[in-house]
Amino acid sequence: MKKALLFPAVLFLTAGLFAQSLEKNEYYKKSVELANQSQAALEAADYDAAAEYAIESQKYAALSKQYFDEALAALRNRGAFAAEYEVKLNPEKRDCLWRIAGFDFVYGNPGEWRRIYEHNKNTFRHPDNPDLIYPGQILEIPSLDGEPRSGRR
Repeated sequence: MKKALLFPAVLFLTAGLFAQSLEKNEYYKKSVELANQSQAALEAADYDAAAEYAIESQKYAALSKQYFDEALAALRNRGAFAAEYEVKLNPEKRDCLWRIAGFDFVYGNPGEWRRIYEHNKNTFRHPDNPDLIYPGQILEIPSLDGEPRSGRR
């Protein structure tokens, strides 16, 4: 296998690993270990071994993502996500109900923006206009289908 073809695969793998607390995720640890072995084999010009390590590393990276997704779902079920959201001032990407509803820690679905609006419109400066939210405004995030929620983001 050519070195030029293997190197992007190793870069893809490394970039695909997400930044979160992973000390308990054995799949992540194994993926990193295999990626390091792949890199060492690549530097030693053992391209076949490097490719095999890279493929195995990608398999463990996929298992690591599954582990993370399951942990995230468990946190959601325990109500560890925000019940309130404070509107932020960000000149590049201004907060809006659509963007807020799309955050993974809120609903993960921009289409749920109306749920936030209907729940909070009586606190809006202009209750008839869901587009006018202001930095510092606190929005309550209603639960979906009775899921528990607590805390502030």
